[in-house]
Amino acid sequence: MRNRIFLIISAIFLLTAAFSAPLYAADTAEISATAEIALNLPEVRDFKTAEVCLLSVGPETESVSLGGANTPMFPSAGPSSFAVDKKGNIYVLDAMNFKVLIVKEGRVIKVITYPHGESSDTKEAYFMRDIAISPKNNNIYLLNYTLKNIFVMSPTGEVKGEIDLKHQISSPKHIFVTGEGNIIVKDEGKFDVVVYSPEGKVLGREQGDEISAFADREGFLFAKGERDKNGQDIILFDPGAKRKNPKRFAKLIKVIKDTEPYDYHLLGVDAKGNFFASIIEKIREDVIQTIIYKFGPDGKTLARIRVMPMPLLEDTMPTRFFVISPKGEIYAYAANPARDKFAILRIE
Repeated sequence: MRNRIFLIISAIFLLTAAFSAPLYAADTAEISATAEIALNLPEVRDFKTAEVCLLSVGPETESVSLGGANTPMFPSAGPSSFAVDKKGNIYVLDAMNFKVLIVKEGRVIKVITYPHGESSDTKEAYFMRDIAISPKNNNIYLLNYTLKNIFVMSPTGEVKGEIDLKHQISSPKHIFVTGEGNIIVKDEGKFDVVVYSPEGKVLGREQGDEISAFADREGFLFAKGERDKNGQDIILFDPGAKRKNPKRFAKLIKVIKDTEPYDYHLLGVDAKGNFFASIIEKIREDVIQTIIYKFGPDGKTLARIRVMPMPLLEDTMPTRFFVISPKGEIYAYAANPARDKFAILRIE
């Protein structure tokens, strides 16, 4: 089942630059003279990092596995995702070992195992592709790529129920839980985004590859809009179809004026309704920078941070490289310099 092609294509420019870059420092020598478009935007500041999670790689209880000859053949041979709750606890989804590691202040405080059976059709082991934590009650939501469902677990690890997705979702990729408890799932197969109630009832859907699984405080979905020579619009869609036309929210403005960005990404939303997105730009051959934008709930640009690539573990490509916490902190997946440990950093 290990089909890595789609993952490699989407991340190859990250990997190309990452393995030659230092881990916890920005190399700003190449970008000090980049021209910026003057549109009264906040100054681009260079990132700093704080290591908040460093896990050993291996089969041990408090380690993460990168897989081997006798492990399932998943699209990501290692931690497939992670999430952060409102208290700053980190939940690492170790897909190869069928467990979730909860990390507090750099230490594993709990290990939760989850069901790891097989589908009746394909006989493939359950691949949990993404994880979300409910801001209401800290329930854990595991997005099951194999069964096309969601396991709903209590904060202590008991399975409370399942939500069946297979009638609406063909290839589940991302999951997000709103402050009201609604569940949003992104389907990379049909390019649909479906909104479910906490009980699993379909509340709305929107189709489009550019639409994210993130919603504002009114329930409208963030999406990438039109591009022009300066950058790309961010717009809002109503999955309930009460508002027919999309609404313009904000704009991602290029920093390096004379080059075409590799891509634009929608990263997440915090508990206050601030939204985060990024532009990946080429500095020179095989050298990139990521500009992370923070927008207020009204679409005003509040901050811009320049992030240089960080080393990644070669055998794992998580669903998310960046995670936004409910407090509005930016977390990134990385590796230690020897690339034998799994690291999560807070970008400051």
